[in-house]
Amino acid sequence: MSETLKRLIEKGQKALKQKKYEEASTHFEAAIGTQERAHQAWFGLGEVALGIGQLDTAAQFFEHAVQLQPEVVLYQQRLGELYSHTGLAAEGIELLQRARRCAPRDASVLLSLAGAYARAGNWHQAKAVLQSVFRRVKPLAAHYCLLGLACQQLGELDAAREAFRKASVMDPRYPDAWLSLGHLYLQKRQMSEAERCLARLTGLAPGLPTTLNLAGDIALERQNYRDAANFFRAALEKAADSAALQVKLGIALVWCGNVLEAIDALENAHAAGAREDWVYEQLGLVFSTTGRLQTARENLEIAVEKSPDNLEAWNILINVYSRLGESEKARQAAETILARNPEHVNALINLASWYGDQARNEEALALMQKARTLAPHRSIVYGNTLWIMVHASEITADDVLEMARVFDRNLYRDLRRADDFRDRDRDPDRRLRVGWVSSDMNRHPVSMFVLPCLAHLDRGTAVETFVYSSTRDADHVTERLKARADTWRDVVALGDDALADLIRADEIDIVVDLNGNTEGNRLMALARKPAPIMVTWLGFPGTSGMSAMDYILVPPDPVLERPGWSSEAPWPLPDCYGVRADLPEVAIEPGLPCERTGKPFTFACFNNFRKVSRKVIELWSRILVRVPEARLILVAKGGRDSVMTGYVREQFGQHGVDPARLEVRGYCPQAEYLASHNVADLCLDPFPFNGGTTGYDAIWMGVPFITLPGDMLVSRMGKAILENAGLSELVAPDADAYVELAVALAQDRARLKALRENLRERMRASPLMDAPRMARSLEGAFRGMWRRWLDGQAAETGPRQ
Repeated sequence: MSETLKRLIEKGQKALKQKKYEEASTHFEAAIGTQERAHQAWFGLGEVALGIGQLDTAAQFFEHAVQLQPEVVLYQQRLGELYSHTGLAAEGIELLQRARRCAPRDASVLLSLAGAYARAGNWHQAKAVLQSVFRRVKPLAAHYCLLGLACQQLGELDAAREAFRKASVMDPRYPDAWLSLGHLYLQKRQMSEAERCLARLTGLAPGLPTTLNLAGDIALERQNYRDAANFFRAALEKAADSAALQVKLGIALVWCGNVLEAIDALENAHAAGAREDWVYEQLGLVFSTTGRLQTARENLEIAVEKSPDNLEAWNILINVYSRLGESEKARQAAETILARNPEHVNALINLASWYGDQARNEEALALMQKARTLAPHRSIVYGNTLWIMVHASEITADDVLEMARVFDRNLYRDLRRADDFRDRDRDPDRRLRVGWVSSDMNRHPVSMFVLPCLAHLDRGTAVETFVYSSTRDADHVTERLKARADTWRDVVALGDDALADLIRADEIDIVVDLNGNTEGNRLMALARKPAPIMVTWLGFPGTSGMSAMDYILVPPDPVLERPGWSSEAPWPLPDCYGVRADLPEVAIEPGLPCERTGKPFTFACFNNFRKVSRKVIELWSRILVRVPEARLILVAKGGRDSVMTGYVREQFGQHGVDPARLEVRGYCPQAEYLASHNVADLCLDPFPFNGGTTGYDAIWMGVPFITLPGDMLVSRMGKAILENAGLSELVAPDADAYVELAVALAQDRARLKALRENLRERMRASPLMDAPRMARSLEGAFRGMWRRWLDGQAAETGPRQ
């Protein structure tokens, strides 16, 4: 390099450091005029362009510098960073990986690569790179914040908290540390800790919109709506064009009762770029997801009034009306959408669900067929189809299995990763890592079965428990479950690839899927086969159809132990399918209700009416005709809706049953629901989808039930419950026997009293409530599966040492 060229480049670099961009540009251009291939000058021009915000021009200069001198790590790094920041994520990562190969110990390059991974949403890789940097150099507070963000996105909230805390200790005056920590505590609903972080943040940066936004979010969570509104107003003074802040202000003002000012805020959100109907739609969605259904309904109805073509608002309304029990309005909302767009898949799904709630499975399946044709690669379409199919008496186990396998072929099979888990410790007797995957880790029926098992697992030598929770509404049950897990990961915000990566990185030996094809499931992640052994249990009592799923847990039952009805290999538990514990001690009133109250003999089914298939209606009508003085209690979503109740009565009326003999109830709180059993003399189990939780509840409340088993898991749940309760005589071998048994018990009061006597105590002493016994059963199942997997590996690679 000539002395002239060297001086020009040095002068340009000095001006660049002083941010004298025009002067720097003049020197670099002169250098290029002296020698066109002066790569340092081209790089310097790139830095100038970057400094004045001309990103496209900067990229061109950096690209030329890399072309002239491809081995210079700094050139690769800067271009990779720029690509990453401008939406070229894959290209940026590729360049930074190349720089890393050239300089594997360069902490600066590694930090740039971690940032690029983070911007691309690949949080697992971002975290891994950051950890490798931390082993080489002393990290800064900003680096700990990035690590915390990665952990937060991976559901490792405790690790995220620790990283943010380290950032705050390392540099107590770094605002982002307190902001990140505050949002994390808010996410975890640890309000006092969130408020402590807010106080520190306010001391450092009181006027920043981000500070005021956090303050408003905390006040909103605390239901301090007036304070929240004040914080959002203050934030908007600094960020007036933020539609999100305007919507939050509107929400706070609505709860303050300041309707006129709330309207102003919504109009401002609209002025900031948000459509007015969209704002109301978003309010409706927020209130719907937080369970404030009446408020959700009001906002959504305003949205569709202002824009009748806002089909998404109509679609949310279907769900809200349905949850409010306004069945007919839900149907009308769905048909409003389909009149405007007959191919609106969500409306087809929701209307199918409406028909399913009325046990009108033929109409529901026809709509789902259309939805599958329009959206053959949407998982909800297949999941809802399977859900309807297992409720339909006209559908066989073969039909369900075939549809589940179609599901696998169209969505799941190609996602499976090639992984032989060669890194896994092959000791047959070692402590196993078991990962429980669920979106129902709160006060949900599934958790009522999981909680007692987790409490009694041998976590010292048998299993190490990991929970991957996609639960949106955490509650006191969530906290109890957390206390029984060795590792708890909140993964609701994690993508399917990232969740699969996380399970693989945790070296889970056995995944237990607790959702199956139900709402909130993570089957798309599990289809990637992130663990050697995969098991499905509880959530969806039926086959997943997934080639990646190895086993399905079943009660001891010769029909279920035979292959053919499920894609998974059935693994029978030794006693029962599940256990309950901590059932509410709702009082059982003595004697038969019909004798105690002087009212007619009462049959009851406290299951959702969607389980009452057409064959069930036919059979129960035969019973009511044979016992003409008896009445029947049913429960239905929309049980207070005249259209719904009218439909139910009409169905029984077609079989000669006086509608006055039917009582159709809506949903009610748990204690009231359990107490309802005190008016039932005998319960009737529906089919093909038997009662699960409701079967346990009936026995707990001292009311026996009659069941008719079928040919798949959903239709043999009642049998498993009754056999464990010592009531095998109530398992009918066929439809005629079911009718005869119900009639006989209605007429033989002494026999029925004997069956009801001390039923709660008998249940309490049975395997149905023996949690330690169930825990040992699960441990035995897991150990058996593990050894079978090891034997399979040995057959492929030779005997294990």
